Amino acid sequence: MPSNDIRPVTILTGFLGAGKTTFLNALLRANPQKRYAIIENEIGQTNIDGMLVVDKGNQFVELQDGCLCCTLNDDLYRSLEALYHQKDNFDELLIECTGLALPEAIIEPFTVHPVFKKYFPLLRTVCMVDAELIEDQLAERTEPLKQLMAADALILNKTDLVRAGYVNDLQEYLASLNPFAKVFRSLEPAAFPLDEVDQVRYTPHSTFFSLAREKESTDTFIPRSKESRQTHHQDIAVRAYMIDAEFNLGQLYIGLSILIGKYRDRIYRMKGVVFKKDEDKKVIIQSVGARLYMDYGGHWENDHTKQNQFVFIGKELDGLHIERYLHEWIAIPDLGAN
Repeated sequence: MPSNDIRPVTILTGFLGAGKTTFLNALLRANPQKRYAIIENEIGQTNIDGMLVVDKGNQFVELQDGCLCCTLNDDLYRSLEALYHQKDNFDELLIECTGLALPEAIIEPFTVHPVFKKYFPLLRTVCMVDAELIEDQLAERTEPLKQLMAADALILNKTDLVRAGYVNDLQEYLASLNPFAKVFRSLEPAAFPLDEVDQVRYTPHSTFFSLAREKESTDTFIPRSKESRQTHHQDIAVRAYMIDAEFNLGQLYIGLSILIGKYRDRIYRMKGVVFKKDEDKKVIIQSVGARLYMDYGGHWENDHTKQNQFVFIGKELDGLHIERYLHEWIAIPDLGAN
């Protein structure tokens, strides 16, 4: 098989808010000469993460309203088939999974399915780890542990938020959880050891999970639909809100800080893109645990595309009256203005 037909795959995983999109953007910036195809997956019909990717010059595929390891798996197969026919337009494939994905099901097509693993061999699985929150996440959910177990490279991120001694202990703990993986730490906020991670290669982790039995070779890329596949996050709620009116950013920040701090056990993740009438840059606001961040992002294409969009991920969200609060933080129009 000619080597120019092969497009190696990197899978990027990690629990909600661990820094996957930040790592993806750093990788794109560090390799401007490399052409990537990017599959961006998020639960819900509003893909905020897709709006945060800095370089859309690469091949970009958004898979929304589901999780790659659940209902969207067939869409992944179809996307791969389409990308195969466009393989002359990119050199490598990057897949950013939703923070609730179980990686073994996503790894499976690239290591088991005879056609996929021939043309899209798995290069590595990278798992981002939030140094401040990983202990709580491991205690509360099963997904973070499975993500850690499936990785070839673990990147301990947000280390500036915890003491240095704890980082050392946590790095040793992660290495004990997955002795097959290389464990790295972010050098500083949004700075990663990309050269070292680039040297890591996929290693089968049969000790931790078994993949489906390899099927016989077939001429088609798309396997039979897995009708028995069930979503593993039925207790997770996803709510999206789109609001046209301009916000008072101060009130929005303070209000969201109070809301998220009060219900940190029910709001796992919040992401939003907000506009200001006198600014052409997007305002990005997002939370991880009780932490809330607001900063400028990329540019709006034009004034007609400006719309506030929010996605909340958690449990029992409907009782929090989020939409009512959002409308309370809308800026009061200046009636005296001409």
